[in-house]
Amino acid sequence: SMRSFVAAIDAKDPYTRGHSERVASYSMALSRHLGFKQEEIFRIHIAAILHDVGKLGVKDGILNKPGGLSDEEFEVMRQHPSIGAQIMSPIRMLKDIIPGIRNHHETWDGNGYPDRLEGDQIPMVARIIGVADTFDAMTTTRPYQKAMTLDYVLAKIRSMSGTRFDPLVIDAFLAAVEAGDISPPNRDSQPPAPSEVS
Repeated sequence: SMRSFVAAIDAKDPYTRGHSERVASYSMALSRHLGFKQEEIFRIHIAAILHDVGKLGVKDGILNKPGGLSDEEFEVMRQHPSIGAQIMSPIRMLKDIIPGIRNHHETWDGNGYPDRLEGDQIPMVARIIGVADTFDAMTTTRPYQKAMTLDYVLAKIRSMSGTRFDPLVIDAFLAAVEAGDISPPNRDSQPPAPSEVS
């Protein structure tokens, strides 16, 4: 059932095909470097796989729009975490993973969404997915940007420690990258940027 959800997300948003799988992989590596037990890592993996399920409720024209979103379109996009939580909430056995879906866009300084949680108020699963999600977004080609270099991405993510991200999670992330447990996808396997499409 989860694979079906992921396939539906990938079909709706082709520029992020494979995104959920990569975020899940990065989240698991991060969790291991944080010292989590296998059962916790499994729950984080499931939450990460489903973190963008709410995009099924966002119009294709917004998801696949080349260039930046308008303020109104961005407000619609910001609803995807809460939509995802609503989609999954009837499934009782997945109640523990819903915070990873709902809160993966919260920020350490309290300026995120949808609940404006701050610091330790943010569930750890959401803090982990937030870092993994950002890393994948910056290292893959999207309709609005080309993939960035690893050095640039690491410097940018490091600079957001203590503001956007939990410093503890950032330390684990950097350790995972250093150990080779997290690395960006091969650029040759990514979809072309809109300007490269004939």
